[in-house]
Amino acid sequence: QFYSVFLDKLGLTDEELPQFGEPDEMKAKLAGIFATKTQDEWSKIFDGSDACVTPVLDTEQAAQHYHNVDRKSFLPGGMPRPAPILSRTPAIPASTDLNIEPGANTLEVLQENGYTQDQINNLLDQNIIEQHGNKAKL
Repeated sequence: QFYSVFLDKLGLTDEELPQFGEPDEMKAKLAGIFATKTQDEWSKIFDGSDACVTPVLDTEQAAQHYHNVDRKSFLPGGMPRPAPILSRTPAIPASTDLNIEPGANTLEVLQENGYTQDQINNLLDQNIIEQHGNKAKL
């Protein structure tokens, strides 16, 4: 039933896009179809259906998505709320720092996993990793 709803929302038949067809052909055809509309347009088409289609969101978009807002899935500052939310024994975040800042803990995580300072500096120099606060403010 999910695939037939998916096809219906795309305006296709099973003959045009067989569920068990050639995967590479299906992927190419779907990429072409999805490129014809914006993410918002596709979200409106598929929202509320059983087609099992959902947008890929970045961190800020995910925190603002109405499903997550309704479920209070994010704490103030953007940190995801621990799940599941239990009524008698609610989960409490292990950290009191509720802000998500990309690269905020890069050095600590790498050091905890055995990286030397020279290895970390090499990764920073090659722009493979970022450390929050390490960028020039121009």
